[in-house]
Amino acid sequence: MENKIIQDSNSSYYNMVKIEFLPLITEKPNSILDVGCGTGQFGRKLREMNKASELVGIELYAPAAVQAEKYYDKMYHDDVESLDLPYSEYFDYVICGDILEHLSDPWNTVSRIAKMLKKDGALICSIPNIRYWKIIADLTLYGRWDYTDSGILDSTHLRFFTKSTFFEMLHKANYKVEWEAMVVHGRKKVVDLITFGMFSEFLTTQIMVMAKKG
Repeated sequence: MENKIIQDSNSSYYNMVKIEFLPLITEKPNSILDVGCGTGQFGRKLREMNKASELVGIELYAPAAVQAEKYYDKMYHDDVESLDLPYSEYFDYVICGDILEHLSDPWNTVSRIAKMLKKDGALICSIPNIRYWKIIADLTLYGRWDYTDSGILDSTHLRFFTKSTFFEMLHKANYKVEWEAMVVHGRKKVVDLITFGMFSEFLTTQIMVMAKKG
């Protein structure tokens, strides 16, 4: 079950726009499924950029889903894991921005998504990186694994991935990773540059990928 924080739908939690995803989507009429679309701000941006001819959204939290309806052609106020969607080789893109870690069975979900993608379609997604240095340090040095209100150890996260285990999940579902990015923030960018990216996996809080059907 998609386990989301119940909070104000106007909060940043439901209004995020993954700007890194936008250049990955071609400028043509695309059919796009946005899983966990929140209030629909990513869909709104796609509309403004003329990158979507059809937008379908899934959002479990009803107040956010209601706000998203004005940007999407079809909205499902439901749990993506229990939905039986009537789409086969239909979408050019499926977006899962910070969603898979909230699911009981993300392995099954990415496999189901593959069946909904066109032959040249792509899954664009992001997940937290459990190999982040602070998580390792707290666990190794202090024996701590403390859940928080947000971030990598968000208390609503059910599954945790490193880059290798995330890619393994995608490969088993017959995806081929076409693009990847490790998100490094603040002063850690300097360390990343000095070390020529050798420690990127320990410095990044989030992993982003675009994967096409294999």
